[in-house]
Amino acid sequence: MDIRFVWDQIRPRIEIQDNGSGMNSDELYRAMRLGEKSPLDDRTENDLGRFGMGLKTASFSQCRVLTVGSWSGEGLNCLRWDLNYLENAPDDGWYILEGTREGSETLLDPLRESEQGTLVIWEDLDRVVTPNFLMNDFLNLIDNVERHLS
Repeated sequence: MDIRFVWDQIRPRIEIQDNGSGMNSDELYRAMRLGEKSPLDDRTENDLGRFGMGLKTASFSQCRVLTVGSWSGEGLNCLRWDLNYLENAPDDGWYILEGTREGSETLLDPLRESEQGTLVIWEDLDRVVTPNFLMNDFLNLIDNVERHLS
């Protein structure tokens, strides 16, 4: 597991990458769907989720754009939730978008290079990077997260 905090005054982001076997397109779609599992379904002993909401709600509590890329035997798959897009959509639809947002295409390069695993990208960190947030604040955030995870 690799967690990267990337300070870019214009578009700071947080990236979480693992080196697992990745997800194919169907698995990724299910992971990104809201409410994938029924609470009445039988659960296995090592099941991590109950309602299919954890990844999305945890991410939206920190950012407005959630991108998940995953490399499996079928190659690279990438889906995105973009609250900015949904806010400005002409209808009330909830759309999972394909690929990274414009200008973020190269963010999947670490996944392309490793050819395995999954990369979660948080952009538009509206809950993390608040007005007047400086690079020093970002560095303090990294220290706090490191302490918390250790």
